Amino acid sequence: MSPSNSNFTGGPDPPIHIEHQFDSDTPPSLAIVRAIAAVENVDPMKSPSALGITLYDHIDPSALDQLIEKNSESSVTIDFTIQNSHQYSVRVQDTNLVIERASE
Repeated sequence: MSPSNSNFTGGPDPPIHIEHQFDSDTPPSLAIVRAIAAVENVDPMKSPSALGITLYDHIDPSALDQLIEKNSESSVTIDFTIQNSHQYSVRVQDTNLVIERASE
């Protein structure tokens, strides 16, 4: 996924792009919350109120974690979008996480 992702159109500011790896100590659902909080510069524990969204509003975190965990020996890619006042493109692939926030 690159900053020129076709999911995003809009203003002159480039999208924000963050990549992160997760492991058995940090499931993908937690990595997503932490990455979006980092993009928005908020405490991950306060992100539901600070951002006005929860991951569960968009995808079942337990199901996501189980799907990745059960397929840890094969390649799995999950793409979805989270939207509040910003739009986040999320890609979970194997042990990698990529989040892009649309330009403003």
